[in-house]
Amino acid sequence: MVGLNKTWLALLTGAALAQGAAAGGILKIGVSDSDAPPIVVLTPDNQALASGLIKELGDALAGELGMKAQYVVIARKRVENTIETGKVNIVCNANPEWYGNAARLGWTREFYPQVERALSLKDIPDLHQADEMAGKRIGTIRGYSYPTLEHLWAVGRTTRVDEPRLELLVKSLQKHLTDVAISSELELAWWAKTNPQEARAFKQHPLTVTYMPTMCAVAPNSPVSTEKLNQGIEAMRRSGKLRAILKAYEWQTE
Repeated sequence: MVGLNKTWLALLTGAALAQGAAAGGILKIGVSDSDAPPIVVLTPDNQALASGLIKELGDALAGELGMKAQYVVIARKRVENTIETGKVNIVCNANPEWYGNAARLGWTREFYPQVERALSLKDIPDLHQADEMAGKRIGTIRGYSYPTLEHLWAVGRTTRVDEPRLELLVKSLQKHLTDVAISSELELAWWAKTNPQEARAFKQHPLTVTYMPTMCAVAPNSPVSTEKLNQGIEAMRRSGKLRAILKAYEWQTE
């Protein structure tokens, strides 16, 4: 009986030490170099994370766990291998649908959503449903898929006008080459913050075109479990910290 108690004591002590080491350690967060502002803002040499939504969320999450965040910038084509082999503990701004090795990774609860909405000049009445865009020229990002709008293009009820990036979608609207554009809420808010005068001419519509939850991919042998990460995210949500961070990245319309 004494021997058994000693065994349990050793196991419990070892577990406590391991938990303490993780709690006081470094949370290595991978960042894809292909993620755009404001999600990721890299240093001029693209070698380190300078600021952005992922940094604020990562710092806050690490703080909830009693850890310090350390960021590792990764080439997009190496992200999946880097997380699976444990070179980083987590990669956020992720979704299982985007990863070929998703089944071999852990996945946290939703951290924040990536939302795309309709954008136009202010003279167009509010759009609430996709069919209300019938007959309009719709600006989109080249190569992107928009399942909720495919039926409109398939029967020629609208015209799709592709551009390579958001700034050109905006220019197309300004020149009346398109009527509506589909844009990421986060990217649009970033553009509006840096172009406040131009932004006054535009409006975001109630219509949500795509909603994609993002979460953190967790390395198979991460020192911090998916459960602990979920507890940290939930603590951020309950305290209002998560909402406060996300609100700072919204388009603050007049």
